[in-house]
Amino acid sequence: MKILIIGGTRFLGKHLAESFKRNNHEVTLFHRGKTAAEGTIENVHEIIGDRDQDLSLLKNNSWDVVVDTCGYFPKQVRKTAESLHQNVNSYIFVSSVSVYEDQSVRSLTEEANTAVLTDPDVTEIGEHYGALKAACEQEVLDVFTDRALIIRPGLIVGPNDYTDRFTYWPDRGVRGGEILIPSMQDPTVRFIDVRDLANWIVRMAENKEIGIYQAVGGIYNFNEFAEKCVAGPKDSKLVHVSEIYLLEEKVGEWVEVPLWIASEEYRGLNYADDTKAINKGLVFRPIEETIKDTADWSQARRLKPDEWKAGLHPDKEKALLQKWKEQVK
Repeated sequence: MKILIIGGTRFLGKHLAESFKRNNHEVTLFHRGKTAAEGTIENVHEIIGDRDQDLSLLKNNSWDVVVDTCGYFPKQVRKTAESLHQNVNSYIFVSSVSVYEDQSVRSLTEEANTAVLTDPDVTEIGEHYGALKAACEQEVLDVFTDRALIIRPGLIVGPNDYTDRFTYWPDRGVRGGEILIPSMQDPTVRFIDVRDLANWIVRMAENKEIGIYQAVGGIYNFNEFAEKCVAGPKDSKLVHVSEIYLLEEKVGEWVEVPLWIASEEYRGLNYADDTKAINKGLVFRPIEETIKDTADWSQARRLKPDEWKAGLHPDKEKALLQKWKEQVK
């Protein structure tokens, strides 16, 4: 098949391009040229352009499938879909499990109500992320109707994850020493290895699947996950601190302490139902493989403490641990 990936140089887009190539498909990347792919993807055609201004660069080509990995604004996605409607057979849109109106609900399925975007002209993602993605989905469905595939992943993790929202833990485990982890009242966490997601999307494209599918990922116990992250260094020690303490110290959920959600507002996302995707062949590799490969990739970056996008700064972690120990003496 001939594949067009909008994006394709970072994280999911990069792994998608590699997976399509491994499966003998012809791949074109349409991107701005601002982010170089980590590692060379051989025999991939590139079209340099901005989707907001340069969609005309695509008009004289045709593809079997387009995979949109970076659509965030509905007007932008509508324009892209309309531009490609005549020269692409199917449109795969990578959305998010965050689209749901009530994210505290357990066992969410694809049929649950999605958030409504109150301002269609909003230009900031932030708190509107879920509603924006839901509106983007609808634009794709309006244009491509029975030729659209919507994928709703949860937290995507693994090598090349520049957000550091998961990467922090495997890397922190390798660095060793005393490691602060939250004593979660509910230790259930969810994430999906980017390679598993990419390989599954390729199979869905090959099978000409349509519709809406969640792909939130495996279900894990955070404490067991943390233990696996520190399995190597002999001097590693997990120090469990209470959620109440972290909240009192105004430590940020999810980003400052990745995977930690104390409130009930978003807890339902950890229990979203992947049955529909699993029935279509979605599988998850051993968590140990994801941890090791992520740690190896992250260690090679050699980031300085101030360069991390998520996770506790070493100085803050040390101060929090010292204060915690004084409280529990």
